[in-house]
Amino acid sequence: MVVLTTLRSPCITENNGKEHEQWSLEEDDHGNKMPAAAGDGISESPPRFLLGEKPPVQLEDSFLPACVSNVSRDTLRNFQHTKRVGNYLIGRKLGEGSFAKVREGLHVVTGERVAVKVIDKKKAKKDTYVTKNLRREGQIQQMIRHPNIAQLLDILETENSYYLVMELCCGGNLMHKIYEKKRLEEHEARKYIRQLIQAVEHLHRAGVVHRDLKIENLLLDENNNIKLIDFGLSNCAGILGYTDPFSTQCGSPAYAAPELLARKKYGPKVDVWSIGVNMYAMLTGTLPFTVEPFSLRALYQKMVDKAMNPLPSHLSPAAINFLRSLLEPDPLKRPNIQQALGNRWLNDNYNGKGVHTYPNRIHLEDLSQSVIRHMSEKLGYKHSDVINVILSNRACHTLAVYFLLNRKLERYLITMRKPDINDNVCHKNQMHPLEKYKSNKNSYEERKPKDAEKRVDQRCIQKKMEKCSPSHRQPPSPCLMTQGHNSKPPVKERKSSKSERGKI
Repeated sequence: MVVLTTLRSPCITENNGKEHEQWSLEEDDHGNKMPAAAGDGISESPPRFLLGEKPPVQLEDSFLPACVSNVSRDTLRNFQHTKRVGNYLIGRKLGEGSFAKVREGLHVVTGERVAVKVIDKKKAKKDTYVTKNLRREGQIQQMIRHPNIAQLLDILETENSYYLVMELCCGGNLMHKIYEKKRLEEHEARKYIRQLIQAVEHLHRAGVVHRDLKIENLLLDENNNIKLIDFGLSNCAGILGYTDPFSTQCGSPAYAAPELLARKKYGPKVDVWSIGVNMYAMLTGTLPFTVEPFSLRALYQKMVDKAMNPLPSHLSPAAINFLRSLLEPDPLKRPNIQQALGNRWLNDNYNGKGVHTYPNRIHLEDLSQSVIRHMSEKLGYKHSDVINVILSNRACHTLAVYFLLNRKLERYLITMRKPDINDNVCHKNQMHPLEKYKSNKNSYEERKPKDAEKRVDQRCIQKKMEKCSPSHRQPPSPCLMTQGHNSKPPVKERKSSKSERGKI
């Protein structure tokens, strides 16, 4: 039996997203001139250290704690890298595909590590399909924002390469976890499949079909949550204007739906089939349909005949029934992604029952005001430009700086165990972002009258204290003053939950 074998189709698309205007040159390790920074196109005079100079190590009177705003020289010096592109040091290889390599990177302004997908333009030119759709991956990822989808931060381009800068998933590849355990327990597989279905439902609602859902494209973050990556084969013709989006034979045959292999017209339900293959792989450590020796025709016939490899006897009937429904060869009988999300087995022992949509764009009240003020008053960004870039989810250096600083601040708050700090930090605690959104959505409205009443009560108490014992009044705590640049009450409550933390 084949264990999680990935059978790639020759039709493989790589990516990019966007061209930038201004470049400064820096030599790589071979002495070739290359862009060292990309202009974001949001300011006529970007900060000087964003154009090649080293960022300041010390920032006095910062709106952020020193450990968040400062970057030690040792952090930059000790990061093993081969070259610098823009504001990123390019380090060790994390993964490799036909036309691209994924490398670990270090963002020099924040000291945070990122994942950098490097696409070789010369190799890509050998495939006309890849060349034609080279920038599509970056375009699609800028349309999407979801806690179970890897966030695209920045896009750079040189003469020979495209660079997609993404958040680094510190929990590794799900494939490795399955290899170590041989298979996942049903409750663990249910969690991952539910998060994958939530991510795909979000994509389908935006008109995007992934077309390459497989175990290798499922990473884990520091909280042990799924992060979906690799949108090189994704498509959304209705939005981006591409023609004939749902007839191309692409992806990995072992995960591809039978209608896709048969070169028939297909729709978003091809992703539902692929989710079924991933679910089978998680529960068994193998693939549901295998043929020896490999033959595309024989594989297709096995799929339409429902000749699935045996299932372990310990699986619950509900899990087996759900799996068989996902692997229904007739797309008309196969559930769509919304129906799959409402499955009883999938939501068993799940606190957030019901279908909840996640906002595709961050809300204004969710922005971290401390990070924005630090960027505008310490790093030289224009305040309105920062907000516009974040709200539009436009991949550029501005978005990267905000996202990475906000992540550092989030880690700091967790470490200091101060969930009630006066700051509005996106995903402020260790609760899963989707669940935080649902719980905080109502709490914000509930807090408004309560906060008003609380302030009135505090003023009354203060007046009484002033009359009774004025000599006992004390100046405000220095610690509260350093946290109190944002004098408004926090927009959202911060709730602590269990940490599940966990890279490409």
